[in-house]
Amino acid sequence: MLNKQIRHLLFINPHLEFSYIKRQLALIPQQMRNDKLEVIRFLMKERETFIQNNDLYTYSSVISKHVQMWSEEIGPVTMNDVIDLLEGTDLSIIEIAPQVITPQGLEQWLGQHLVGQPEYARRLALCFYLHKLRHERSNLSIPCPNLLVYGPSGVGKTFGPQILSEMFNLPFAVVNCNDLVQEGIVGNSLSDYFTRLYTKHKEKTSSAIIIFDEFDKLFEKGEFNERILNELLNIIDDNNTLSFNKSDESYHHEKISMKTNKMLFIFTGVFRGIEDIVRKRLGEHGIGFTSGTGTNMEGDYHQYANEDDFAKFFHRGELMGRIQQFAYARELKEDDLVYILLHSKESPLDKFVSYFKANEIELSLTEDGARAIAAAAIRRHLGVRGVKSILFKILDKEMFLLDKQAIIIDKDFVEKKIA
Repeated sequence: MLNKQIRHLLFINPHLEFSYIKRQLALIPQQMRNDKLEVIRFLMKERETFIQNNDLYTYSSVISKHVQMWSEEIGPVTMNDVIDLLEGTDLSIIEIAPQVITPQGLEQWLGQHLVGQPEYARRLALCFYLHKLRHERSNLSIPCPNLLVYGPSGVGKTFGPQILSEMFNLPFAVVNCNDLVQEGIVGNSLSDYFTRLYTKHKEKTSSAIIIFDEFDKLFEKGEFNERILNELLNIIDDNNTLSFNKSDESYHHEKISMKTNKMLFIFTGVFRGIEDIVRKRLGEHGIGFTSGTGTNMEGDYHQYANEDDFAKFFHRGELMGRIQQFAYARELKEDDLVYILLHSKESPLDKFVSYFKANEIELSLTEDGARAIAAAAIRRHLGVRGVKSILFKILDKEMFLLDKQAIIIDKDFVEKKIA
C-alpha cells in the first residue's frame, strides 16, 4: 500500500523534476517503512503547496507534458490517475488528457462511485462514451446509446449519469414521468422540461443527458399515458427535430427547433411486474430452483430480465428500436452500504462531517456504527437514501445543540437513536 501511495503522490505532483520522480520510483523496493512514510509526508506537503500557491492555468501545459512523459517512460496512466491529478484545479480532463477517456477508464471511475453496481457501471460507461463520440465526431455514424436502467430505489440509477454530466460539464435534466401531462394540458409537459433546460444551457442543450425517471409509470393505465408515450417516442427518435418554447415566460411564445440525435436518453424505474414476465419465461419454478434452461435461479427475478421481457412489458415495439442497452441496478447489500459510508468518495457522511467541522466539532464513524446504520437502511429497502435519512435522524439533536465536544457514531449510538 505504501508503494502505491508513493507512486500516486509522485504522479499528482507534476511540478517535480521528472528525473527526481524516476529516482524515487527506483528507490521504492529497497526503502525501509519509515523512509517511505517520510517520502509520503514530503510529497503530500508538496501537493498541498502546489495547489495553494500556483495559478494552475499557467501549469496546464506542464501537467499535459507530465501525463505524456509518465505514459511513455513509466507506464499506463488511468482516467482515475488524471482525475486525482486535476483535483482542486479548474482544469478539464478533456483539456489535459483526452486519451485516457475510454469505456474502460469510465467504468473504472464509475466503479468508485456506483458501489456494488458493476454491470450498471459497465453499461453506463459504454453509453456515455458513445454519447461523447456522437457529440464530438458528428462526421462519423456512431451507434445510438440510449440506456434503460431498472432496479430498486436508492441504488444509484440517477446518480451515475449526474456525476458524469458534472465531470464533463454537460447539461443534465431529470424528467419525472409520474408527473407528466400531455402537450396542451396545464402541468409539466415534455416540452416544458426542454424549455427549462434551454433557458439554462442554451445551445449546449443539444448534448444533454436526460433521464426519464419512473419511466415504468407510463405503462400503467392513465388518461394521458398513451399520448405522452407517443410524444416521447418522437423525441427519442434518432432523426427527430424537437420544437419547444424558447422561454417559459407566459408572454413569450417564440419557438426553437433542435435535433435530438446528440442527446443521451436514459430511462429508469423499478419496473414492478417485469418479474412476472421473467418467471413465466423461465417456468413456474420458485427462486432457488433450476429453470428449464439449466440455470440455477436465485434472488430477485429482476436480474434475469432480458430484452424480450421488456418488449412484452412495453407492448410498444417502437421502443425496442430506440433503447439499445439494458442494465440491472441491484439492491445494495449491507457490506456495500458500509463501504459507501466509510470509504466512498461520495459518502453521505461527508456532508455531516463538514457541518460539524464548520462549528469546530469533530464527527467520526466507527465500523460497527456504519454496520448498524447499513442494517437499518436495508430493513427499510431504501438504499443510500435510507442511509441519509438515518444520519439525519440520529444526529438531529447534536446538529441542533452544537455542543463543543467530539461525536463518535458507534453501534450503541445508532441503536439508542433508532430503537
